[in-house]
Amino acid sequence: MRKPLKLPTTFGKFLDQLNEAGVETASARAFWGGVTPDGEIVVTSWTDSNDGNGCFYIWRPNTNHGGLRTAWEVGNIRPGAMVRLILLRQRGNVSYGQNKRSVAGAALMPGKWRVAKMMPGHPKTGDALVEPV
Repeated sequence: MRKPLKLPTTFGKFLDQLNEAGVETASARAFWGGVTPDGEIVVTSWTDSNDGNGCFYIWRPNTNHGGLRTAWEVGNIRPGAMVRLILLRQRGNVSYGQNKRSVAGAALMPGKWRVAKMMPGHPKTGDALVEPV
């Protein structure tokens, strides 16, 4: 049985969290993660997009900001792949699964996360599930 997930107590600016994770950018606009110069993959998920067991759903982005879409296309995001996870807190009260959300805060989760399962084409449960290592 997995230990309960300890969530961060503070959420900061999304741009700061991307930069802290190693994604080189001067703006977080249209970013959903990225690939660092060392090839480390950084993904994002909303705090409420989880399976209830400490795992989070991630989506393949429509744009290639930060190189994340290319990482999906070439198969670098696959079961067993190690990633860093940034949790996003939404601004306002838009229901889960709607595309009109905006980021109010972000927190880089400690340690590594592993892609546990691929689920392509599931709009409400993401394209993959990541779990803490």
